[in-house]
Amino acid sequence: MVREPAEKRALLAWADMKDHGFNLLIFDLDGTLVDSFPGIQLGLNRALEEHGLPPKDLGWVRRNVGWGLRRLIGAAVGGGDNVEAVLDAFRRHYSDVLVDHSPPYAGVDRTLRLLERNHALAVASNKPLPWVEALLDHLGWTPLLAAVVAPETTGAHKPDPAMIHEILRLASCKAGETLLIGDMPVDAETGRNAGIPVIGVTTGNADEEELRNAGCFAVLNDVCELPEWLAPLGYRSS
Repeated sequence: MVREPAEKRALLAWADMKDHGFNLLIFDLDGTLVDSFPGIQLGLNRALEEHGLPPKDLGWVRRNVGWGLRRLIGAAVGGGDNVEAVLDAFRRHYSDVLVDHSPPYAGVDRTLRLLERNHALAVASNKPLPWVEALLDHLGWTPLLAAVVAPETTGAHKPDPAMIHEILRLASCKAGETLLIGDMPVDAETGRNAGIPVIGVTTGNADEEELRNAGCFAVLNDVCELPEWLAPLGYRSS
């Protein structure tokens, strides 16, 4: 993917390299670091089948993930009195398949370990915290992270900036030295609300045009392009 020099100049203006640079990288989880969509589809369809409801295809799941669990289930059942029952069933079924059906995208493990040499790393996800922690532990990423936050941490979902503010506090960093990396327009909105730039990746449910229109500062094919993209700012991937 072509990197625009104007973006680099603007990033240099945003982060005064004499003082700090981009010391903190905050990542979304689903669709950004891991391909969680097949596991979510499997858990959802088992819950829907249990309640006599039709299954959802993978495309539907990709379009509806990322806004919080209750919103996902509400969309799947079309509202009504059975939202809570299907939600409970999904929690049971997804807990069974989460770890085995949420693989990291190719190269992400190596990329995170490279980035961790020069940056504090964190995860901000709208996924329930127990699932986030279980997946990060399984992947061996927990020791790499300065902070992990989810809706239970702050009582708010993205695009509310509360998660970002909590990560800044935990990592002892400022907004001006922080990047948020995500795959959805909601991530761009979150960054805007928190006063930090957002790098979009097209591994999730939005394409480059959608991410740019949402306000992403730049758009990459995947997280693995991030070290190279940061290199002109003084960071190296080796």
